[in-house]
Amino acid sequence: MTIQTAAGTRLHLQNDLGKLGERLIRFGQALQNPETTVGQLMSLASSCGISLKLRAVAESEGRGDA
Repeated sequence: MTIQTAAGTRLHLQNDLGKLGERLIRFGQALQNPETTVGQLMSLASSCGISLKLRAVAESEGRGDA
């Protein structure tokens, strides 16, 4: 994306996008880590502008529809 404005504005946008990218990477890494708490995931998601909604479902053995 090319922006036809002052150089300072373009650098500011690149810096903001870079910071968002770093937060998204940290969020993705946390999702893959089994030791990450729900609270940590919620905080990381929020810092990326993501509204994280979780639902817990109990597993049961012997179900015929699974």
